[in-house]
Amino acid sequence: MKKTGNKLLIFLLILVQSLLAMGVGIAVLFNASGRDIPVNVYAGDLDIGGKGFEEAARAIEAEYEARFGVQHIRLKADDDQIYEIPFSSIEATVDGMATIEPIMSMDGIEDIPRLIGAHFGNHTTVLSPVVKFNESKLRMKLIELSESIDRDPVDARIYYKDGLIEKEPDDPGVSLNVNNAAEFIRKQLSTDPFGIIDLRAGKALDTVYADVTMKDFDAIQVVLGEYSTSIMDGTLEDSIESAVEGINGIVLVPGGDPSGRSEFSFAETMLSLYPDMTFDEGYCQVASTMYAALLEAGIPTENIIRLPHKLTVDYIEPGLDASVAEDAYDLRFSNPFGNTLAIYAVKKGTVVTVAIAGNRDDRPEKSVISTQIVSKSAPPVYYVENRDLKPGEKAVLDPGKEGITVRVYRNNELISTDSYEAESSIVQIGPNTDPEIKNK
Repeated sequence: MKKTGNKLLIFLLILVQSLLAMGVGIAVLFNASGRDIPVNVYAGDLDIGGKGFEEAARAIEAEYEARFGVQHIRLKADDDQIYEIPFSSIEATVDGMATIEPIMSMDGIEDIPRLIGAHFGNHTTVLSPVVKFNESKLRMKLIELSESIDRDPVDARIYYKDGLIEKEPDDPGVSLNVNNAAEFIRKQLSTDPFGIIDLRAGKALDTVYADVTMKDFDAIQVVLGEYSTSIMDGTLEDSIESAVEGINGIVLVPGGDPSGRSEFSFAETMLSLYPDMTFDEGYCQVASTMYAALLEAGIPTENIIRLPHKLTVDYIEPGLDASVAEDAYDLRFSNPFGNTLAIYAVKKGTVVTVAIAGNRDDRPEKSVISTQIVSKSAPPVYYVENRDLKPGEKAVLDPGKEGITVRVYRNNELISTDSYEAESSIVQIGPNTDPEIKNK
């Protein structure tokens, strides 16, 4: 019993001594933490170890004041460019005392391990600078930068080239979110003011999606039909080019779809684009080329309204022409399919091509268009006397045109029969020419 009492007494003495030692140690720690910065302590990359608190605070403020005077906040919004905001433009400073505050004192017993590690450990302590700045001026600078950072989206593009449908994907744009950017920059400045701040990581860039995306072109996959004609009259090139530009890229949705138009009018389209225009044969050539392409594409004739010329034309076969004008002459058609159709037109040199594109599911069997002339009539001859010619001599001024009736077939199915008037031939004759010679 006596031995047990002695052991208890020894234990109590050791406990008292330990508590006294701990108290002395804590007192020493409090005393040390109230005078100097421990060694191996940095504010950013500035060594402030061993300095008094006020001295360290002044050193921090002087260091960052010098650096802020010449350096910039560096921002990254893409892979190609660094955007900069001068620290001086937002009145940036560092609060020295606030920066060293975490190493100065204890708020409670939970801070004892931190102070022990800082004062008696061998590891390095890095304090983050407490950066202060004028947030209103930062936001103004961000608004200015947005003019350079913001990028408009690029719509997806679809076009006809050398018999194929080509597609280019859309490219989303970006817009700087000033509120998110300001908050993200604040957080980054509190850790590394001089590092590159990647705005893409901080939800500071909003994605701006294109109005037209590749999905909008899902239904347009192949060329259903195309036709080309050659420009025979160079004076018509301007009107042909205007017509080509006017119809290129027009999209027709299926009938009954309220999202867009399902019917096309050549005359109305041209007049809407060029209100003061006068229709000439150049517009008729483009309309005729389109009509032939519609037949090649398998568009049912009941979906097409077309009027032929009174006389044959020299740029397309009889039966495939279409006459357009300001009045009732027009080429119209509607989309007969369950998918979108698109019209493409190209002028390349002296060749005009119109293509009708759509979904491969709507592609009919290959359309073979053929024409058959079933009758001809010779042009009447109009004689004009020319005294520079000798009696009996003749000179043809205008050969005129034959009158013909032609049938048009698609895959052996008769789809139209057109009749064209004959155009008078004009012939000069010498004076006193024998009437019988006129007919030779």
